[in-house]
Amino acid sequence: MNTQLFTYTREGINLCDALKDFASLAGTEGAIALLYSPRRCELAVLDDGILRGSDGRPLQLDSVFEARSFSVEVEFRWRNDPTSEKRHQAVIIAEKDLSAQLRDWQVEQRVNVIKQLPQTYLLWGEGTGRTVGGSWSELATARIGTLNVPVPNVGRNERVLLHTVEYIIEAEHGNAVVFDERLVKLEVARG
Repeated sequence: MNTQLFTYTREGINLCDALKDFASLAGTEGAIALLYSPRRCELAVLDDGILRGSDGRPLQLDSVFEARSFSVEVEFRWRNDPTSEKRHQAVIIAEKDLSAQLRDWQVEQRVNVIKQLPQTYLLWGEGTGRTVGGSWSELATARIGTLNVPVPNVGRNERVLLHTVEYIIEAEHGNAVVFDERLVKLEVARG
């Protein structure tokens, strides 16, 4: 049985407003976010539409030019266009129809997926054994320094995995191509 992948877009929406729309879709487990700014790449957790760092405080988002937030069910992407506030773009990707919850968003695409390929990436750094803010752990490597991740109980020298799903569709002339990839979750590598 083939899966459908739904892509929703919204133009001209700032990051805070877009996150509020996404927060209702993220589920009870909450969502993790990757934030990119000129000086840093950091992880955060989405809590009632607010991104919080490892210290539990709301993050300053003024310099963020790209954000991705994800839960097991849905992914959110946002890009800042520095030339115009009206050209910010937000995208939500899910395997289910969310039109009723995203009334102000446009259904950009519905594609039939012929296969899903689970993928796994290894985050840089190894666990230091240090817990940060109760449910975060510290990773470290000489190349990047330390990075706090919203994964509890990462032991000394353990690694953290980023799980994703690639969506394969049938393209022209019967070719199969990767249409998109959705971030799914972070977890400690066991074994």
